[in-house]
Amino acid sequence: MLDEALRADAAAVVGRLQTVGVQVQLLSGDRAGAAAQLALRAGIAQAFGGQLPQDKLAHVQRLQRAGRRVAMVGDGMNDGPVLACADLSVALGSAVPLAQARADVVVQGGRLAGVLLLLRQARRTRRVVRQNLLWAALYNAVCVPLAVAGLMPPWLAGLGMAASSLLVVLNSARLSLLPQEN
Repeated sequence: MLDEALRADAAAVVGRLQTVGVQVQLLSGDRAGAAAQLALRAGIAQAFGGQLPQDKLAHVQRLQRAGRRVAMVGDGMNDGPVLACADLSVALGSAVPLAQARADVVVQGGRLAGVLLLLRQARRTRRVVRQNLLWAALYNAVCVPLAVAGLMPPWLAGLGMAASSLLVVLNSARLSLLPQEN
C-alpha cells in the first residue's frame, strides 16, 4: 500500500476504511522502524516491517485460518505471492506487472482512493443482489402457488414474471451509477 514515501491520499483513505469497519495493517519489506513510522503517519495501528514475501504470505494465511477475510493491496514484485493468496487482491495501476497479474482487481490511476471506491461498489452490489434474491423468492413463493392452484390466470402469472424480471434488471442497473468519492 505504501512505498518508501507515504502516498498523498494514504492517511485519508486509511481513515475512511477504518470508519467503515476495515482493519488496516501494513506489511512492509522495509525496516521495522521505517514501517512503523509510515504506519503512524498513515493512521495504521499495526505495522509489520522486515517482511519477506514468505512472511507476508504466512501472515495472511494466519489471518485466514483465524476466520478473517483478507484484502491485500500491493504494488511491488515481492507482493505477488501474497496477492495470489488473499481473499481479494488489489494492485494499483502503477504496480509492477507481476503484482497486476496476481491481483484480482487493478485499480487504475495509482490512487488509493480507488480501493475505497472498489469496497463501496462491492458492498452496493451485495446489497442489490440480496434485494433481487429476496424479491424473486417472495414473488415465486406467492405467485407461483396461486398460478398452480388456478387462482391466478396464466396470462397474469406470465405478465407478473416478466414484470418481476424487469424489476430485477432495473434494480441491478442502479449499480452502473458509481459511488462518488467523499
